[in-house]
Amino acid sequence: MTTSTAKQQDIPTFDVAIIGAGLAGSLCAKQLSSAGLSVCVIDKSRGSGGRAGSKRISDTSSCELGAPYIFASHPETKALFKNLVKNGVAAQWKQISSKQIPGFVGTPRMSSLTRHWLDQVPFITSTKVLQMDRFTDADGQLIWLLRNDQYQACVKATKVIIATPAHQAAMLLATHSDLAVLLLRANQACKQYQSQWAMWLETQPSDLKAIIELKDSPIQRMIKDNYKPGREGAEVDRWVIQASPEWTAQHLDQDKQWVAQALQQAFAEHTEQRVRQHGDPHRWFFSRYTENRGNKTYAWAPEHQVGLAADWLCQGDAEGALISALTLTDWIINNPASLQTEL
Repeated sequence: MTTSTAKQQDIPTFDVAIIGAGLAGSLCAKQLSSAGLSVCVIDKSRGSGGRAGSKRISDTSSCELGAPYIFASHPETKALFKNLVKNGVAAQWKQISSKQIPGFVGTPRMSSLTRHWLDQVPFITSTKVLQMDRFTDADGQLIWLLRNDQYQACVKATKVIIATPAHQAAMLLATHSDLAVLLLRANQACKQYQSQWAMWLETQPSDLKAIIELKDSPIQRMIKDNYKPGREGAEVDRWVIQASPEWTAQHLDQDKQWVAQALQQAFAEHTEQRVRQHGDPHRWFFSRYTENRGNKTYAWAPEHQVGLAADWLCQGDAEGALISALTLTDWIINNPASLQTEL
């Protein structure tokens, strides 16, 4: 993974520019680069993973405040994780798996998945793409020019894939009038989404279950992060606390200190465990979307060479992001000359 910032280089040209380095965007990059296309990935954050990223706690420990695991219920994702396990960047979490639907985590952390997929792909970090312009080059080929939030040109590409939450995709698509069909799809998804507060905390080791689902509580789910395969920390239990969408909606604008106290109190009432230390809560504005079901698990406008891949196009979860990426890249690779719009 070659990492740089857009300010430090001339305007590079690629076959495909992918906006978003989460699960969908990173997997798209892996699939297309393996097929021989030149690809770059651009993300507004300093690293990859998105909602499947990892929160660093110390030099030796981390946790996942977003997607804590990924279920593989489809043949495509089962085959994908079989390969990831073989490469040592994923492991099956047997405590959450069933015979029919195994659950997986990245090892030694969830962000290992996206880092693995981006290993041989140019990755432009800390760059927020806010504008898409199109022009014809000297050879008569239509080229997309992506601009950052300073209106500086950062990448040129013949194809663009947007792999971001629907709200961010809609804002970008709205900058070019030719992308109205894709914008409509993104706007439809924006109507139904959930936000979520999440935080980590540590207690003394206990025999409580690895995952506890709660009802009628500020907390939706409690996950023992140190129970995941490949994690260290047997001397403590490191929990990830995910607030319920309903409670989050009621307290979305509360300060972090108040949220931390409220979630710790709810945790202590249920577990009777004393919190040794904790981190600041993180607010995921676009934690989860209701699936915006269409005919396809992705969107592709061949006349403009622009596509969408994301969880909100398929299932609304982490596995859906992977399926969306696999199906979109399969279409691009196998139908290079098609002019049929895929929605």
